Amino acid sequence: MLSTHKSKSFFGLRKVLVFLVMVCLLLSQAVFAYAWQSDNENGTFNNPVLYADYPDPSMIRVGDYFYLATSTFANVPGLVILKSQDMVNWEIAGHCISSFTGSNAYNLEGGTKYGNGCFAPSIAYKDGTFYVVVTPNGERTRIYYAQDVAGPWQYNTLGGSYFDPCLFIEDNGTPFLAWGGAWENSIKMIQLNSNLSATTGSQRTILSYNNVEGVHLIKAKGKYYLFNAVPAQRLVCSRASNVWGPYGETITLCTAGKGGHQGGIVDLADGTYWGYLHQDDGAIGRMTRICPITWQNDWPMFGRSGHTGQVESSYTKPIQNKPVKVPATSDEFNGSSLGLQWMWNHNPDNSKWSLTGSALRLKATTGPDFWRARNSLTQKGQGPISTGTIKIDCSAMQPGDIGGLGMLGDPRGYIAVTGNPKRIIMSEEDTVKATVNNITSNTLYFRIEMNFNNKQAKFYWKDSEAKSWQQLGTSITMGFDWQHGTFQGEQYAILNFNTSASTGYMDVDWFRFNDIPGGDVPPPEPRSAFERIEGESYDVQSGIQSVSSSEGGEAVGYIENGDYTVYKKIDFGSGAASFQARASSATSGGKIELRLDSITGPVVGTCTVPGTGDWQTWADVKCDISGASGEHDLYLKYTGESGYLFNIDWFTFSKGSISEKLLGDLNSDGKVDSIDFTLMKKHLLGLETLEDLAPADLDGNGSVNSLDFSLLKQYLLGIITEFPG
Repeated sequence: MLSTHKSKSFFGLRKVLVFLVMVCLLLSQAVFAYAWQSDNENGTFNNPVLYADYPDPSMIRVGDYFYLATSTFANVPGLVILKSQDMVNWEIAGHCISSFTGSNAYNLEGGTKYGNGCFAPSIAYKDGTFYVVVTPNGERTRIYYAQDVAGPWQYNTLGGSYFDPCLFIEDNGTPFLAWGGAWENSIKMIQLNSNLSATTGSQRTILSYNNVEGVHLIKAKGKYYLFNAVPAQRLVCSRASNVWGPYGETITLCTAGKGGHQGGIVDLADGTYWGYLHQDDGAIGRMTRICPITWQNDWPMFGRSGHTGQVESSYTKPIQNKPVKVPATSDEFNGSSLGLQWMWNHNPDNSKWSLTGSALRLKATTGPDFWRARNSLTQKGQGPISTGTIKIDCSAMQPGDIGGLGMLGDPRGYIAVTGNPKRIIMSEEDTVKATVNNITSNTLYFRIEMNFNNKQAKFYWKDSEAKSWQQLGTSITMGFDWQHGTFQGEQYAILNFNTSASTGYMDVDWFRFNDIPGGDVPPPEPRSAFERIEGESYDVQSGIQSVSSSEGGEAVGYIENGDYTVYKKIDFGSGAASFQARASSATSGGKIELRLDSITGPVVGTCTVPGTGDWQTWADVKCDISGASGEHDLYLKYTGESGYLFNIDWFTFSKGSISEKLLGDLNSDGKVDSIDFTLMKKHLLGLETLEDLAPADLDGNGSVNSLDFSLLKQYLLGIITEFPG
């Protein structure tokens, strides 16, 4: 959905906040900032409420507070719990999981557990106790319990392993456990005993439906509502008059491209309901969004009246006049414990780290590389743009130690200093890409910028507070991989490892987080309209998702009527006359409206996208445009019938109109040469098909054949100087 970045730079705050910030600066020399604030402080908020990877949300209300449990996979402490007074302003309250057992790989011995561990928890409350159920991947299901979400947490282990489990507690206190994986095509349920320590009775299938998982069971308005995800496709809902069903009729509440596909609803004290769910958002992960619930024929429809079936970018807050809060980020490491924002990449080796009172001391762990080394201290990357900066003392590092700041995900990278010889290196996928030699200072600063608008991460360093930031290496294109990566959005990671045993250590004075772009770099240059622009390189989007392209890289997908993408600072120079896009469609397609500077700005062209027969069958679509010159923000608005319309891989503009195309210029490079001759030859031999035959019809008879081939040959030999067509 449209992401309106509300920067919280102190220059825009009220005077009282300026004063408070200045006090903080004087006392601690720290810059406490954050990348995203959902609350607009005018009675409205922007989605997502958390611009970071908070996937598989489960939410309840207890009294005046809402509680949110989400997946954290192999990170420790794991299974984060957040709390809020209004569903918009959240703070981290605690973690249920202190460590993982069941496999040495959780200690990074004999393998890794990235993408495993804790996912899809469910939170409930009964008689003064909070309960959270989770199934560590491949292990038996656990039910954690505590009087306070801040902990301490204990847990009972059930006799079975229940995938994506859901806790439901009846009005009379009877607890139930529902579960199901997409491959099972069903949801099952069993009753629990009164203290939620074991199952009782027999399990039953309560819903048969293809590819459902991530179940949430809610009782509302006297009925039972079963919410399920059809992964990466849609959120569906079934209902019954009895907790055991039958849950017969099932409807779609919203599609993945219009809001998300895993979530449920929660009641407010005034009797209204709000929905929550996550949406796949590429490199940043899966972000939690909320929206009002509109009841239609006893169905809880996601969205406000007249706009159901979609989660919009902005709403009036569900509850007014609550304080602005965001999850903690920056840390001066001067306390007795780590902040709640921090999680280790796997079970930590607690003998290898400590807090000295003024710094975080990381002793070098032994591991073959960043990916397989213990004790990388992580926190979530945040969008739309965020930077993490550390100040370190590397004087006690030993030969072979590698200490610095990393980006953990898939892909991954880091910028670090090595011990003796002292060098600064930038690594991508555990391969060194750039090096700075002859480093003499023991005090170093490292910074990583994560720009989730363009999916680029940059790495910076400096060795003095007064010096300018220096970028090292090239940018890394961030991504998200649930099979081979962490199953999480990109994370900041403070690291120190050695491929051999080491007694060295690195002191981290502080970690500071803000939304200021990486280093002392000039603002981004305008993009030329006449170069190829990747569809997924948008700055703002509404409704779409990135998808893979069979021609390489990613494309804009899940496009529906009214969706759009925005590309800022596009330079049309003295003027563009035509537009070309690489598109695909398994349906009847639709149209692309080209607008300037706003979604309601002037239309400079409209391009029709036909059906191509498949989502991965790509074709060029073209149209003439007028009125585009100089520098503008380009809005591509997508229109058509209901359902998904088409995908866009890339697009570009040209200075000549479609009708003015040069005869013989088969590759549209503005000239006729041997490349065009080869293209026509391949076309006539059936080796490649020309998608646009007009420039190849040199005699103007409506077809391309050997006569055209002969004419092109004569032209290139200088026998003729123009074509009869």
